[in-house]
Formats: sequence, structure tokens, C-alpha cells
Amino acid sequence: MTAPAPSLPPHPPAPSSSPPPRTPESLPKEEGSTLLSYALAVTAVVVALLAQRLLWPYMASGPFLAFFAAVAFAGWRGGWGPGLVATALSLLMVDYFFLSPLGNWMIHPGNVIALAFFLALSLFVTLLNVRLRRANADRADLLERERASRAAAEYERMRLHELFTHAPAHLVIFRGPQHVFELSNPLNATLLNNPPQLLGLPVREVGPRREAERVARILDRVYATGEPFVGREVSLKLPQPDGSVRESIFDVTYTPTHDTHGNVDGIAGFGFDVTDLVRARARAERLARELSHNEEHLRLLAGASSFLATSLDYKATLRNVVRLAVPTLADWCLIDSALEDGTFQRMEVEHAATEPEAFAEPLRSRTTYESGLPKLAGAAPLFHGQPFFIEDFNDELLPQITSDPERIALLKELRVRSLVVVPLVVGERSLGLLSFVTTHRSGRVYTRADLPFLQELANRAALSLENARLYREAREAVRLRDEFLSIASHELKTPLTPLNLKLQALRRELDRNPGPVPRELVERYLDVGSRQMKKLAELVNDLLDVSRIAAGRLSLECVSMDLVELVRDVVAAYEGPAARSGSVLQLEGTDAVMMGTWDRARLEQVVVNLVDNAIKYGQGRPIHVRLETRDGKAALTVRDQGIGISEESLPRLFGRFERAVSDRHYGGLGLGLYITRTLVEAMGGTVRVESRLGQGSIFTVELPLQAPR
Repeated sequence: MTAPAPSLPPHPPAPSSSPPPRTPESLPKEEGSTLLSYALAVTAVVVALLAQRLLWPYMASGPFLAFFAAVAFAGWRGGWGPGLVATALSLLMVDYFFLSPLGNWMIHPGNVIALAFFLALSLFVTLLNVRLRRANADRADLLERERASRAAAEYERMRLHELFTHAPAHLVIFRGPQHVFELSNPLNATLLNNPPQLLGLPVREVGPRREAERVARILDRVYATGEPFVGREVSLKLPQPDGSVRESIFDVTYTPTHDTHGNVDGIAGFGFDVTDLVRARARAERLARELSHNEEHLRLLAGASSFLATSLDYKATLRNVVRLAVPTLADWCLIDSALEDGTFQRMEVEHAATEPEAFAEPLRSRTTYESGLPKLAGAAPLFHGQPFFIEDFNDELLPQITSDPERIALLKELRVRSLVVVPLVVGERSLGLLSFVTTHRSGRVYTRADLPFLQELANRAALSLENARLYREAREAVRLRDEFLSIASHELKTPLTPLNLKLQALRRELDRNPGPVPRELVERYLDVGSRQMKKLAELVNDLLDVSRIAAGRLSLECVSMDLVELVRDVVAAYEGPAARSGSVLQLEGTDAVMMGTWDRARLEQVVVNLVDNAIKYGQGRPIHVRLETRDGKAALTVRDQGIGISEESLPRLFGRFERAVSDRHYGGLGLGLYITRTLVEAMGGTVRVESRLGQGSIFTVELPLQAPR
């Protein structure tokens, strides 16, 4: 929008070139002037008479001289009327006073010629005076008209200059083929940063060379052809006083000016700043595009929600996510799943039909980003769930994406144009990364306006993936529950069956012997029954511990105690069961004292679980129990040489209801190591396992020692 022109200061009316009209006030002045002329004519004749009489003795031959002067004066001063009056009076005065007969009004025939000559000469002089008077009046009138015209022209020039100065447009006048500045209004001078001595400079020497040359070429064409130039929304980039460059947009008109012969002698330029108007229109168009874009996004999100809800299968959901993005939103879409160790695993890759299939397999086989997000993104976007965005991707950014030469070569061949990486986050839990990629083949570019939509799509995808994961975990939990119930019922029956058999055998012995039953027989039956009852109690206690842990009601009663003493007692108690399985318990490192603040009963339960496991899976081979101090911590190591554990089973070994062996060959509920880990961590320690299939296992428990006093 251009600013309105400022109001002009008031000016006196322009002077008129025509003579002022006669007003009633001027009439008395003219009448007074006429009477004065006649009076002066009479007075001149009287003065001439007096002068002639005084000079008569000396100039008797020239009686008309003084009167001739009076007639000339009267004609010059008053015109025809006073001149004629002065002539008539002069004739009478000469005839009466100076021509014979003196003192007689009668004209002597001898004086007729002299009087006629005086009359003719007086009339001629009066005529000359009248014409001179009229010429002087005309000349004075012309001078007055010229003065009035000059004043009017100056007024109009000043008015035009003021209009040029305060006009809300850029006005400039160039002269000559070099387009020398002849006039530039303040608005135009300000645009050019007010160069010194602007007037008189050629246009090619004002402003940046590139812009000046562009304007000069337009002016050359106008000057050469004589045809006006009209430009709409012409862009000019001009430096500012602070050193920056400002782009302004103008509607310009260059019109040739002509001399008196009709030849082009200059150019008048008019420019209107439409920068704000053009930018406002561009903003309106951009907002309209964004509105249309957002409407399309809303339709896609609505369809995405229903599409993602079609399956609760985790892999099918992953596939649906990439199919939803390609090709509508991206040329390539990749999903990386977050693993528990902080790394990422490539799960799905999808590409548009215009993209080479040869790139799909390398992208599936390896993660493009070495640590989830590109190195230049840092950890903040992933932690806060914010997308990482590169609008204009180029090869210079590749070393910041990855340091692997093969990955760099792959990304170069892919010809990435724009990249958006959105973390898949549900609550505080990160599920992985969703990458949207466009390439130079399609030419599509992501902008910041696309980020909220892609973020919302990722949120819905994350929610769908989380639902699929929860459904999968729920099914797995149901399976584990059913498996646990089956195993638990079997395990609970295991001690009850021999106990029931021994009781039946004892009943048969009582029926067979009416007298007292031999003590040795009863003790043997009681020993078997006690062992089965103990096993049954351990199973029930494990179930109770799991319920307490799940409910968060596991409590510890920590006291100062010696770990060496506790381990020694447990090993001594389990020498018998170890011997029955063919194994030998070997205890090492009992010569020291390891004091700590722990729950004795719970810590004993941990040691018992580890020793019992070693006996159970040790295959009758020696079992080593070792105590030592490491970095201010007490370390308990239980190593067997039994069946060992497969590598794929190690990560889930300490889970609830998890078993690394078949329940057909080894009993148990799969709770011992889960309870062990929970108890050790509750007392501030850690537990880990090292094992290889067929080569035994090493369980290590580390507990904080009591600080020395």
C-alpha cells in the first residue's frame, strides 16, 4: 500500500494576466485625473504667456516658442482634450498679445499663415504625444501582463515541484542519451540512499551495478524507440545504510519527453512501491495453499486412523504405516524399532514406483543412522519427541548423517531431496523412528508447514504400534499364564504324589503289622514326606513372593550381617542334595569377613536359589561357590559345569515365568531367577549370568559392603 499524499500548504491565488476590471471606486480617481489634465493645460498656457512676455524683448521674432512647449506638455500629459485646449488658448494668446495689431482679437491676414503653421505643428505634436502616451500605456500593460504571467508560471512551477516532492510515488526525470538525473523527488532519493550530488549523474553510476545496468537498458530502449515502458511488479534489490540488501517491488512507467522539434530529449519515470501489496497477496495465497494443504492433511489423517486400526498384528501394523506414507506423502518411508540397549533395528522399508528397487534391500539390511537419529540432530529431538528436519538435503550433510562410506555412497545414489525423521513416542516410551524421504526424482520438498502433520501421523502410527504391541504382549501374557498354570499344577502335584504314595505305603505297613511299625521304616517315610513338604512349601512361597512383587508389597528387614557365614551355612545344608545328584559343592574365599546391611532371610533365599539351580542343572559335576571382594562390593559366584544356556535365552532368563529348558526334563515354575534378581536389586546389588550351551553357567551376585567405621 502506498502512503497518501500529504496536504499542501495554502497558497495565494495565481496572478491574472488580464487588466483589472473598472470598479466604482476607480471612477472618481479617473475623473479627478482628467480635470487635473485640463487644469495643467491651462496652467501651462498661462506659464508660457508669462515666459513669452518676459523673453519678448529678446526674442520678438519667435512668439510661438513658449506656447509650443505648453501645447506639447498638455498633449503629453492629458492627450487630445488638454492638447486642443492648450492649442486654442495659445492661438488666442499669441494673436492678442504678440501679433499686430496688439491687444486686438482680430486676426490680421498677414498672420494667418503663421497661426496656421502653429496650429498644424501643435496638432502634429499632440498627435505624436497621444500616440506616445498610448504606446507607453500599451507597453506598461504588456509589462504588467508579462509580470503577471511570470508570477503565474513561477507559482505553477512551485506548485508542480511541491507536488513532485510530496507525491506518494517515486518520480525522476532523465535528460539525454546517458540518462542523467535532472530531477529526483525525496522518496526516490531515499530509495537510492541519498547519494551525494545525485542530480547530474548518469543512471549507470547510481546504485548497484547490476540493478543500474538493468534499469539503463530499459531506458535505452525507451530513448531509442520513443515508446513508453510499463512494468508490473518489477523487483529491485538495493543496499541499505546498515549494509543489508532490501528487495522492493514497483509498478514503473518510463515515458519519453520531447523537445520543440518533437525529438526525444529525456525520460520521465514514475514508480509506485507495491512491495507490501505483493507480499500481502503472497501471504494470502500461501495461507490459502496451507488451508487447502491442511484440509488434505485432515482427510489423510482421518483415513489413516481407520486404516491403521484394521489390524492388531504388530508386523501388519508396521506394513500399514509405510504403505500409508508412500507414495502420497513420501518417496521412501522407513521404520526403525528401538531396542532395549538403545540401538535401533530396521523393520520396514517402502518406496514409490518411481524409485529404483535396487536401493530397497540395502536400506532393509542396515540402519541408515548409526545411533537412531543423525549425529547433527543430537539426542534432544528423540528425547522430547520432536521431529528432525532437513528441507534442502545435500552431499555436504552426509558426513553428519553417518561415517560409514557404504551408507554415504548409498545416500548419494538415492539423491535425497528432503528428510524428516519423527520419533515414535507413546507417553515417555520411545518405540522407534519413522523416516519420510523425498528425492530429486519427484522434486517434492518438505517445509516446516508439513512437520505438524507428519508429527501427528507419527503419533497415530505410534499409538497403533503400541496397541499392536500391547495386544501381542497380552496374548503372550495369556499364553504364559496358561503355561504357568499347567506347569504350576504339575509342579504342585509332583511333591504331593510321592507324599501320597508314602502315606499309602505306611498305611499298608500298619495294616500288615498289627503291632508296632519298625522305627527305621517310619523315619524313612517321614524323611521322604518332609522333603516333599519342603518342596511344596518352596513352590507356594515362590508364588507368594511373585504376588508381593507384582503388588509392590515386597518388604525387607535389613540388618548388619556377614555374607560369608550365610553362604557357608547354605552350602553345608545343601551338601546332602548335591551328593544325591552326584555333584560336589566346593566353597572358596571363606577366610574373610564380608559385612553388609541386608535382609538375612531374603539373601539366604537368593543363595539357595542359585545353589539349587546349580545342583539341578549341573549334571552331577562339581559346583564351585566363590566369595571375593571387588571394588568395595561383595561378589558371590556360583559356577556349574552342566547343560548351560543358549545365547538367545540369556536376555530373558531373569524374566517372570521364563525357562531356558524344557519342563518335561526339568521341573520348576520359572520364578526362581526372577525372584533372585528382584531381591538382589532391592538390596542395592546386581546379578548377571555368563553361559554357553553345554559348557555350564556362571551366576554372579554383587552386593554393596558396609562402609568401614
